[in-house]
Order: sequence, then structure tokens, then C-alpha cells
Amino acid sequence: MEIFKVGDLYHVGIAVRNASDTAKLYQKTLGLIVEHDETVPDQGVRAIMLVPKDSSSSAIELLEPVVDDSSISKFLEKRGEGMHHICYLVKDIYEGIESLKKDGIEMIDHTPREGLNNTLVAFAHPKSLNGVLIELAQKI
Repeated sequence: MEIFKVGDLYHVGIAVRNASDTAKLYQKTLGLIVEHDETVPDQGVRAIMLVPKDSSSSAIELLEPVVDDSSISKFLEKRGEGMHHICYLVKDIYEGIESLKKDGIEMIDHTPREGLNNTLVAFAHPKSLNGVLIELAQKI
């Protein structure tokens, strides 16, 4: 039996109140560049992905709420700004979901949904993974 393995670390999601201001700060102090900037109204979020210049390194994803009742708005109210989730690339999102479920991991998403930057995504519940929200992403 083949064991499911996640791929590369895709990004670390950070909840922020103002993605533009934080992106400017990260550009100035860390030398990062904006790779992608997208607002998804049905998820109530704006995401700016930053990467090191001339590198294939994983990204930092800044998540700013664009509506008051989004999951990012609730996160900021409860915990303030900071790390929100870790995202790993997978070859097959459906296999990833099923594999985690078979291992007893509670999934937030039992079927993948459209994510940012041309991906399908699914989240595993943090209570199953020692308090860390894990996202699986498959590029489409």
C-alpha cells in the first residue's frame, strides 16, 4: 500500500488587517516581491502572496478580510494578527483528503473547493493536528 505524502511547502498563511501595508513592510524589510494578489469575494478574503526575489522558495500568503463575517475576520477578532495556516502541495487533492480521513484526521472540507491562485484546496481541522490548521492544495 502506498503511503500518502504531501509535497512541497506551498505557503504559510498569515492573517493581517491590511495586506497592502504588510506587503510593503515585508518588501522593504525582507526583500520579498509580490507574486500574486487576488480577492475572492465569496471567501471574503484578499490574499497577497510574497516570495523571495530570484528564488523558488515557498511563499508567504497575507490574508486580509474583505467582509466582516469571513473566517479571517473571526480569526483576527479572536487571536489577532499572526500565523493562520500552513499549506502543502499535493498531486491529487481527493487522495489527500481520503488519506487524512483514513488516518483519523477531521477535515473541514470533505470535498475540495476552489482556492486562490488556480488551486483546489481542502483544510484539515486544527484539533486533529495539534492546533495547526493545515491546507492541502493542488494546482489546476
